[in-house]
Amino acid sequence: MQQASDREQLLAELEQARQRVQQLEAALDKVTLAKPPVSSSTPSATARGDDDTATPSKRTRREWPLGLREYMRYGRQMMLPQIGLAGQLKLKNAHVLVVGAGGLGCPVLLYLAAAGVGEITILDHDTVELSNLHRQVLHTETRVGMSKALSAKQALDAAPRTAHDSLNSDVRVHAVQLAFTPALFHRPQDAPKPLLDGTFTLVLDCTDNPATRHFLNAYAAAHQIPLVSGGAVRAEGTVGVFSLPASDSTPQGPCYACVFPPSAPSPPPPIRPENASEAEQREYERLEDVYYERLSLSGTGACADEGVIGILCGVVGIGMASEAMRVLLGTAAPTLHLYSPLSASPYRTIKMRSRKLTCPACGTSNPDQPDPDSDSAERRWRSFLESPTGEWPGWSDPLCELPGVGQQSTPRADKRIRVEELQERTRVIDTRPAAEYGIASVEGSVNIPFPRLLKDPSLALASSDADQPPPDRITFICRRGNDSLLASRALRRYLEAHDPPKATTIEVDDVVGGLSAWARQGEEGFPIY
Repeated sequence: MQQASDREQLLAELEQARQRVQQLEAALDKVTLAKPPVSSSTPSATARGDDDTATPSKRTRREWPLGLREYMRYGRQMMLPQIGLAGQLKLKNAHVLVVGAGGLGCPVLLYLAAAGVGEITILDHDTVELSNLHRQVLHTETRVGMSKALSAKQALDAAPRTAHDSLNSDVRVHAVQLAFTPALFHRPQDAPKPLLDGTFTLVLDCTDNPATRHFLNAYAAAHQIPLVSGGAVRAEGTVGVFSLPASDSTPQGPCYACVFPPSAPSPPPPIRPENASEAEQREYERLEDVYYERLSLSGTGACADEGVIGILCGVVGIGMASEAMRVLLGTAAPTLHLYSPLSASPYRTIKMRSRKLTCPACGTSNPDQPDPDSDSAERRWRSFLESPTGEWPGWSDPLCELPGVGQQSTPRADKRIRVEELQERTRVIDTRPAAEYGIASVEGSVNIPFPRLLKDPSLALASSDADQPPPDRITFICRRGNDSLLASRALRRYLEAHDPPKATTIEVDDVVGGLSAWARQGEEGFPIY
């Protein structure tokens, strides 16, 4: 407790010091540069023969909208008629919220800070990992393990070092080490006031999961804040501009949910029957496996699971920063850009559909409600804030995982082994995709990707050597221990249905924790990715 108190005190003192530095720099920009006093020994202008119309010895200093250093810094972009001095002042007076300081957030933050956006709040709960650095270009090797929000702030304003080491010390950067979830708004003591009040000029969605995207969109719609949303996974990227306010010539733009409606909530897993017969228990286990197999095959949509090209994040992030500047300058339009660097036509722009009055996020017309004012984004948000449970409809935790990861046992009688037992297995089957298997694999294992195994579990029984008898032990392994558990269950069901004698003679199991555990406890120097 004492350490926590000391940390809070130090952080408070650090923030006071930063504010003092900003005050001194602002005062320095306004200081009048007086000429040095003229010495009595210095010859007068008349004595030197200078003209009487020479510059007077006392000059007055005008007040300028920007500091002299800002004119020098932003001069090249202010020369453009699309920006000018008026546009630069719009950027300076803006306060943007960037949710996510990862692959997209890094280039977004880099270019918005460089362009002179006056105030930036960074929200991210995660920490920097070595596997991030091929695409998250604000972070460094020395900051592995640091909060991403703090690391990004340090890269932009260089605190606690001197302002001379920063990218742009004129920009105020706030780091918030929290996740953007419904619980955040029911713990107001944890969240900064601008976040609770929704007073940002612009919100940028740099996250990588649908649940957070839709909740962040609802937040922006409820507070009538424009939203720039980006996505980058595998080799596909998107940049969209949503929830633009209405103008004299254009109606209000669609929100994210108008264009990408939220998926129907996933059905809950089957309920384990009580006092069930053996047949009922087997049917329950089959339905449970089908449920988790479907989840696994659908994927998470996150870079950590699906993979991503590093340069894709850079291109999408810069596209988001470009659209953000257009929003702040007042020249943006509802737009959706698609980028696919590995295709023959990598760039495409799609015309956005108009706003949907029945949209679940921003709509104001509910067919079930005769009064249109009874259903609006603002009203739904107020109801959420007043809810004692703090639940948001359709929210699911994007950090949840399938059962089996890191577990030593499961509710069912699955045969799972520890890493040290793996070397005793007769046949090891790696269920990862072929590309991942090519990165690194357990010596002697064979690769049968998980989707193929589900379609035909008998592939696990086939031997690559026709002269070898069928194996009497089969062990599945995957990256983390999810797919391998489901594969082992699928093979046992197959044997029980199609070859009952083998079901009792062939031992089927999988490795708890997968290759992640193998790298930690099994083979020294085995690569983790």
